[in-house]
Amino acid sequence: MDRSDIERAVASHYGRGGLTDNILKSLGLQDAAPGSVPIEALFPVDQLHHGGVGLTEKMAAASGVRAGVKVLDAGSGIGGSARFLAGRFDCDIDAMDLSEDYVQTANDLDMLVGLSEKISHRAGSVLDLPYEGGSFDVVWCQNVTMNVADKKTMFSEAFRVLRSGGVYVLTHIGRKSDGAIDYPLPWAITEATSFVTSPSDFTQALSDAGFTDVRDHAKDAPPPPPASKGEPDDSVAMGADMSLRRDNMRRSVAAGRLVPMLVTAVKP
Repeated sequence: MDRSDIERAVASHYGRGGLTDNILKSLGLQDAAPGSVPIEALFPVDQLHHGGVGLTEKMAAASGVRAGVKVLDAGSGIGGSARFLAGRFDCDIDAMDLSEDYVQTANDLDMLVGLSEKISHRAGSVLDLPYEGGSFDVVWCQNVTMNVADKKTMFSEAFRVLRSGGVYVLTHIGRKSDGAIDYPLPWAITEATSFVTSPSDFTQALSDAGFTDVRDHAKDAPPPPPASKGEPDDSVAMGADMSLRRDNMRRSVAAGRLVPMLVTAVKP
């Protein structure tokens, strides 16, 4: 598949209609007024990545997010991380995702928690960022790289839009061995849209893009937490088969075939 085929397939993998209504019903918030819901109420369903909000907190600490910084959430899902950052640190966020459905849902949920003025969402590709060079202090990329074949362009675009001294923070599931990986996985139903790379190749590609101080904070990348039976979780946004997909990932991690990564890299 070429780039456009991959991006259409990835957008289709994540897109689903009626998502806002389904999320609010799962949380018992269908009658909530705009601005009345704390961001924490959405954490069970809006953190679409392994490790949940705990991983989001680790990324924020590793990248040095603080009040006043400008953040690009490149591959923002339904906006869970963007709302966490805007709510916790009072920073302004630009967020973009391939899925139009996710962008619409993110806007709806921002309004519900009263953060629409702090976060700007749009549809777009991490391979062609629609921003001027040197626009951001932090580029945030959470479990997006596994769906991107052309990491060279992805990393070059992040480098371009960062300011000097800015931080690129990413989580990635790396390929640790050549053993067979069971599909479906959270990010892909088949290997056709799964582009996991070895940890060494991943960090080298960041260095090749011009980044310095490339670090893998692997010990700070927690595994997926066990689901709480009967409680809402990211299957509301990701699909009813998420339990199987998570189990497949956990088995591959436990067997040493896949490894969670949390990486920071600095633009000099």
